[in-house]
Amino acid sequence: MNYYDSISDLLLDLRGDLEEIGNESIWVYYDEKGTVTDYRYKTTPDEAKPKERENQIIKEKPALDLLKELSI
Repeated sequence: MNYYDSISDLLLDLRGDLEEIGNESIWVYYDEKGTVTDYRYKTTPDEAKPKERENQIIKEKPALDLLKELSI
């Protein structure tokens, strides 16, 4: 996982991934404050949710939804 230093860096990678991979389901990693820290594409549609670490929340959503969420 990357744990991006800035939302700008994360958005740059996400836009590139959307062009290359498309609007597939991703795991979005949030810290305890609700700030996005990372994301990764699911390897299979039925992939089990990754185990959350302390002070971490993981949600599944389409990649385009994350882009919209962060672009507001």
